Amino acid sequence: LVARRSSLFIVSNEVGMGIVPDNELSRRFRDLSGYLNQKVAEIADEVYLVTAGIPIKIK
Repeated sequence: LVARRSSLFIVSNEVGMGIVPDNELSRRFRDLSGYLNQKVAEIADEVYLVTAGIPIKIK
């Protein structure tokens, strides 16, 4: 991703803002998704959170 010279849009769900899942697999999915989103955001030029169709610029 770092070496790309063209525009790239990555769309991901925010799964960490709800209740804590009651099983290990779901908690692991939530944690790994959050970790991956953070790593992608670190190298991205721009980051948006879109809620109810409203984009909020994070970075």
